[in-house]
Amino acid sequence: MLYLPVSDVDALERDPDVAASWFADGEPVDLGVAWHGIQFLLNGSAWGGSAPLFNAVLGGTALGDPTSYEPIRYVAPGEVVGVVRALPVWDELVPRFTHKALRQAEIYPDSAWDQPDVLTSLLQPAYAELVLLFGNAATAKQAVLITLDRS
Repeated sequence: MLYLPVSDVDALERDPDVAASWFADGEPVDLGVAWHGIQFLLNGSAWGGSAPLFNAVLGGTALGDPTSYEPIRYVAPGEVVGVVRALPVWDELVPRFTHKALRQAEIYPDSAWDQPDVLTSLLQPAYAELVLLFGNAATAKQAVLITLDRS
């Protein structure tokens, strides 16, 4: 999952398609394959949840065609602040993790949940990046764009 903080909200309102070029030209933060595990730890669900925590991974407002495979999503500056306030410290997420729970919920990628150190080697560093990204965006009063890897 790719994240890009943006300041020019007016440009997005005029032309939502500009978001794709910003991803192409920018330096997005990439959570790699950890995104789905983080979604599960935050929301207790592979695909569901509610704001504000749902906005950290799978939420936001779809830009462009919402029926496309994976539209770029937009988390408004006020919603970014809500995400930051709701994000738990890492130690609160650890008890939510079991290899079995992530496999049963069919969290992508299946093979990761067999690794004994996946919590500390994959999920914890990615979560730290997510917290930092949203924290910096909130401080700068920025929106956050979210999409799957478009490479």
